[in-house]
Amino acid sequence: MLVPLDQITDALRRIEPCVLRTPVVRSRYYSGLLGVDVYLKLEVLQPTHAFKVRGAFNALLCLPDERRARGVICASGGNHGLGVALAARTLGIPATVYLPQSTSPLKVAAIRDLGAEAIITGAAWDEANREALAASSREDRPYIHAFDDVNVMAGQGTMMLELAEQLPVRPELVVASIGGGGLLSGVVSAARQMPFFEGTRILGVETEGADSMTRSVRAGQIVELPAITSIADSLGAKKTGPRQFSILSEYADEFATVPDAETVREIVTLLNEEKLLLEPATACSFVALRRQQVSVGPVAVIVCGGNISLEQLIAWRERFGV
Repeated sequence: MLVPLDQITDALRRIEPCVLRTPVVRSRYYSGLLGVDVYLKLEVLQPTHAFKVRGAFNALLCLPDERRARGVICASGGNHGLGVALAARTLGIPATVYLPQSTSPLKVAAIRDLGAEAIITGAAWDEANREALAASSREDRPYIHAFDDVNVMAGQGTMMLELAEQLPVRPELVVASIGGGGLLSGVVSAARQMPFFEGTRILGVETEGADSMTRSVRAGQIVELPAITSIADSLGAKKTGPRQFSILSEYADEFATVPDAETVREIVTLLNEEKLLLEPATACSFVALRRQQVSVGPVAVIVCGGNISLEQLIAWRERFGV
């Protein structure tokens, strides 16, 4: 079932004082490459350089005062933890973030700089999440799921309300990446209930080795990956949730999976052409767009996160020979 539009509208009203209404710009490079207008929704400009602040703020603000005062717990590949840490600091409450061992040190340091406790455990998000759930139960503190939470999904969907006001015309295609599915579920829920987006196709993108949603949709049931092997750690959930699977399998139009090597090449292109240093979990959307046979436009791309360092990019270029 889609997240109701009134919940998404309420979420936007609730979080507006806390997050940035991110700009939308036309990409000269990608518009020229594809021959259609390509617009970028720059969520990378949010305070934590990722869209996750939307869902985090909405989820925390929806908690009853007495529950919120206990402090919150979450598990994250990095960006959700950053969003929860910022929201918790803004609201004056403690936060603990459980992170897998694959999390970038850059993100771990940023979470701690925001005043949250960061606990590193498990090889992937799923293992860190089990520890977070156990701690939430043990300590009787609210747990904020990275994607399987209606308030988180509603928060992510708020960007579509903004996009509808910012684009000059209806997009033929909206492109966004998939981790656990919270972002795309919010995007799809808003788009399928707004007249402005009637007829717009939705494309969800993953990288090989972090493609649990694409495999699940193709199998007709939730598939759990044995391990996350992609460098796109922000997409690092080994399986999606039932609600995200239900929404995306029914309402998203297309899914694409792209290799890490092409994603790294696209990061370099984005830095050279757009002057944006973006995560693999974001750059993969542009790889998929490049591969698409786009004959009509315009196209809108959710530029969802940029929490990587130049050192990481250099190491990936060497690893993949880019």
